[in-house]
Amino acid sequence: MTRQLLGNSVQLTTNTCVSNAQIGRVSLESVGSCTDVASIDLSYQTDGMAITTESSFARVADSVNEHIGTLEKNIIHIERLHSEAIYATSPFRYTQVLRTREQYADDTDAVITKARSGLQVMESAANDPNIHKGDRAMRGGRHVALARKLRDQIEIYRKMEREQATRNRDRLARLYKVACPSASDVEIYGAIEDPVAGKKLAQKITEVCRPAEARKVLKDVADRQGDIVTIERTVGELTKLHVDISEIVNRQQRKLDTIVVSVERVETSRTLGRFSEKGARHTAHIGHRRRTWWVILVTTALIIAITLATTLGVLKSQGRL
Repeated sequence: MTRQLLGNSVQLTTNTCVSNAQIGRVSLESVGSCTDVASIDLSYQTDGMAITTESSFARVADSVNEHIGTLEKNIIHIERLHSEAIYATSPFRYTQVLRTREQYADDTDAVITKARSGLQVMESAANDPNIHKGDRAMRGGRHVALARKLRDQIEIYRKMEREQATRNRDRLARLYKVACPSASDVEIYGAIEDPVAGKKLAQKITEVCRPAEARKVLKDVADRQGDIVTIERTVGELTKLHVDISEIVNRQQRKLDTIVVSVERVETSRTLGRFSEKGARHTAHIGHRRRTWWVILVTTALIIAITLATTLGVLKSQGRL
């Protein structure tokens, strides 16, 4: 099975993408063939939802969060199925478990694709130059938080798959050892990693085992080696996807930091302006009070002078002075 987790940058959805998402089997190729988000005027769509308001942005964010929650649950199921496959004692049970695990893996790929598509929708909406910087900062913050959450789950998925590849190798080594006790560890692990060495060890097994037993062992070995290849391919795809999501996080974080700095500068400017305006009003108020006191003092002095002059005049006319 080849699961396409990666490819060109995921473009945003049109009706074709929505129909694919609704059946739960979105591939990056189908998403990539859709209309680019830049051609959608202030309307960003995913899973049938369009972002035109803050409430619609919140709905898309909630949808992405639900996809990430589903991814977390699927990883747990896949890990359990890995263990069941390793310890399966019959070919029928082994095949049955692998089929179930591959179904979960396919569903998980679809969930990752939809979550990633939704994040790109959110990123475009968060970087809309026609909305206020504060709204862009709010959208950008929500987008970064969800992108980090998805990146963390992908890292958990990748580590789990790598551990399962190691466990499968150890299981395969035990099969080789049981079938051919005389084989050294160097021969066994060399056979696991190198097809040429594997053929040599297979020939050795056919020489020491009965034909029917040798065929059974070699078929089991071939099946498990194929599973290891599949797991390692998944690890490689998840590694690339992890790098891609990390780049989305870093890109949006840089934009968010720029917006925050810009908003802080505006707020600082407004604060300084308010302080300056308050200082100017305070200075004007003090000047007004001083002028008022000077007027009162001058008026009082004039009244006293007039009163004295009048009193002196009256006393002089009466001959008292």
